[in-house]
Amino acid sequence: MKKFFMCKLWLLAFTFLTVSAVWADDDSIKIKEVVISASKIEEPAEETTSRVIIIPNKTIESKGAQFIGDVLKDVPEINLIQSGGQGKLADVILRGGSSSQVLVMIDGVKVKSTTTGTFDFSGITADDIEKIEIVKGPQSTIYGSEAMAGVINIITKKGRDKTHADLALEGGSFDTYKTSASFSGALASRRGSEMLNYRFTASYFSTEGISISKRGDEKDGYKNASFSTKLGIKPSDIFNLEFTGRYYYDRSELDDYNYTLRQTADALNFVQNGHHYVISGKGRLYLFDTWEQILTVSNIKDSLKTRDTDTSWNNYDIITGMETVDWQNNLYLSGSYTLTAGFENRLEKGENIGNFSRKIYNNAVYFNNKLSLFEGWLHVDAGIRYDVHETFGNKYTYRIGSVYDIKPADLRILANYGTGFRAPTFNELFYPNYGNPNLTPEESWAWEVGLEKGLLDNKLSLSITYFDQNYDNLIQTDPFTWTAVNIGKAQVKGIETGISAKPVERLTVRTVYTYMDTEDKDTGQRLVRRPKDKLNITAEYSAGDLTLLAGYTFVGEVFDTIAQRNLESYSLINISGDYKLTKNIKLFGRIDNLLDEDYETAGGYNSPGFSAFTGVKFEI
Repeated sequence: MKKFFMCKLWLLAFTFLTVSAVWADDDSIKIKEVVISASKIEEPAEETTSRVIIIPNKTIESKGAQFIGDVLKDVPEINLIQSGGQGKLADVILRGGSSSQVLVMIDGVKVKSTTTGTFDFSGITADDIEKIEIVKGPQSTIYGSEAMAGVINIITKKGRDKTHADLALEGGSFDTYKTSASFSGALASRRGSEMLNYRFTASYFSTEGISISKRGDEKDGYKNASFSTKLGIKPSDIFNLEFTGRYYYDRSELDDYNYTLRQTADALNFVQNGHHYVISGKGRLYLFDTWEQILTVSNIKDSLKTRDTDTSWNNYDIITGMETVDWQNNLYLSGSYTLTAGFENRLEKGENIGNFSRKIYNNAVYFNNKLSLFEGWLHVDAGIRYDVHETFGNKYTYRIGSVYDIKPADLRILANYGTGFRAPTFNELFYPNYGNPNLTPEESWAWEVGLEKGLLDNKLSLSITYFDQNYDNLIQTDPFTWTAVNIGKAQVKGIETGISAKPVERLTVRTVYTYMDTEDKDTGQRLVRRPKDKLNITAEYSAGDLTLLAGYTFVGEVFDTIAQRNLESYSLINISGDYKLTKNIKLFGRIDNLLDEDYETAGGYNSPGFSAFTGVKFEI
């Protein structure tokens, strides 16, 4: 309680400061990166009207992250819920939106389970990640269903410069070891422009793990073998192709959950095996200087097989997939006006063997306008989308946003309003004795206003954002029929604040705090698993070949409806660093949960205590 009170005092002192982590590089706190996910075109981050968090590769490497979830758990706008240790189910809640209301993409390709509507972050390794872009607020105008609370786009690395290879070896607590290797490079044509780039990455991860059950003592291990590739071909200046592929196999030992006692329990023979694929091809054609066409074809597939010889209910086979064709046209009609228009066709597949096997088509057209006025001081985005869904019919969504950049004062004023929707999942539509084929989509509308201010030649960056999101027609279980129905309403509002400072040349300190007030409009209660307070403080020190990173995260108390109790607030301290021993050898290591905090992100599920990992990376 004392710890929570002290954190509250600290948070109140900084409430008037900045928003969502700036994640800047060492050269400048002011963001200078290009953002793709906000409007499906490349644009400078400072011109983006949506609130965007950029997590670059340098931050991912500094954290020593093994999986994407290791990075996302520190983002104050996100609550990562992991049902056990490494490799166990990991969902995200973004700005209070549930895991099925957040669209996840890998290199712009939508990924999710069509049966649950969610994406499991537990198996995506961080070895080949270039950066992560998190766009907050409704984005259905560009991306359609699921993008109610925001978008998370995981962008992978591509080959650059001369051919080279990397090999990394790592080991540590819980009998964990990992090895990864990559081979990449680029070739130039006789004219000097890049003709070919390529990257291949492979990794293997194994851990004995911890018991998933808070009350158990049987360790639940996890294994992951993954391979990814990105290949780019540019036969001419007006045409290029890009192919990406990702496959990973994982084996996870699980525990049972007793819904009567509302607690987990050891299961000695409960194992899940998964095969996961993401394949895409993208062609880019410039017919004229002002007309860019991008055709993307993608296919994702997940196959899960779960077996438990001790029970009858923990045995199932689920196969999900999604095939998408997206034809995007960018018309650069002037230096200050861009029109994006496109058509998307999506086929979703879902099979729960013994229960249902179905397919659903969705077609959509979308338009987005970007206009810059007053010599780049004002940027306006406005768009509309029309979806035709096979089960519920038609749906319009729209969004308008603006950012006013007062350059002499280094001040940005941002405002947005948008709508979003989520189509019912296969389980909600077709699962025997639960599904309801007459469901309509969940809906949302939201607005936000924010300020960003740079000071002291960008050695200090301040900002604050207020947001208000409303949800209607939420799909919930009817307490009388135990079937899925549209009966829920909710509101999420809050303030995102923080500060990013560079007090000395080699030290960068970032502080980000999110206050979130949530309400179930039917019951008047707070929404489950949404902390009211979340704080993250990071300090990064770089001196030549040495980089050190220390992070503190506070997560406030939440109510867990499955466990039917409050989960206590907790604080975590993590330390990581790397040292370049020679030109081709780098040493790295990290300590997680330095103070060995006992905490839960999901009621009844265990979380790792103090743990340490170290490794070496060879570059050839």
